[in-house]
Amino acid sequence: MITIKIAELPIGIENRFEYTKDMSLDYLTDDKPIFTVTPTEEDIKRERSLGESDFSDEYFERLVAYRHIAEVMPAYDGFLFHGSVIELSGKAYIFTANSGVGKTTHTRLWLSEFPNDVSIINGDKPIIRFIDGIPCACGTPWQGKENYGKNVIKPIGGVAFLSRGTENRAYPITADEAVMRFMSQIYLPKRSPAMLSATLRLADKMLKSVNLVHLECNMEPEAAHVCRKALLKTDKTW
Repeated sequence: MITIKIAELPIGIENRFEYTKDMSLDYLTDDKPIFTVTPTEEDIKRERSLGESDFSDEYFERLVAYRHIAEVMPAYDGFLFHGSVIELSGKAYIFTANSGVGKTTHTRLWLSEFPNDVSIINGDKPIIRFIDGIPCACGTPWQGKENYGKNVIKPIGGVAFLSRGTENRAYPITADEAVMRFMSQIYLPKRSPAMLSATLRLADKMLKSVNLVHLECNMEPEAAHVCRKALLKTDKTW
């Protein structure tokens, strides 16, 4: 068993494979876990049936563990989100889009265009958690295939919803306009109606707390500059 600390929460994982521990080295803690998840062989078989079956049990154990954590996280004012998160000037900014649109490519544009200002908090699956009433993006060991990330927690300044375009154009959107796009990227608990309800409440609170931008973009460097200007224009102050 290992205990990791993510989003300021010590969480136990009853792991069978060293791979789960190895991927979590930056998050290991000696703190007593507030809850523990146990990926079973049956869980791994079920997870394998949902995706590409040729991966190892070690790979699927880490997915199962995170799924179990995500089922409980709303009890602690947090939820799992599918997006790429960068840090700029002490705040987190989230890029999210449907698969294939290019959020990872857009993240790389920020790294190349603002190398002294930007770093990646998580490239794929951060935890968003309200800490002292402030929505924060939290690094996790689950960082996507590029393994982009670090163990930090930063208040969220804004979210950019990406779509493909021939030109780069960014404009603010309302919470009502963003809700369907936002909800499609959240892990929705399946085991507990109470946790599902808590997730919906947290998502609504999140959308009303941060700057929301729709970015139509190509994959040219200008896209990063257009997005940055829009996100910072009406940034939230924490």
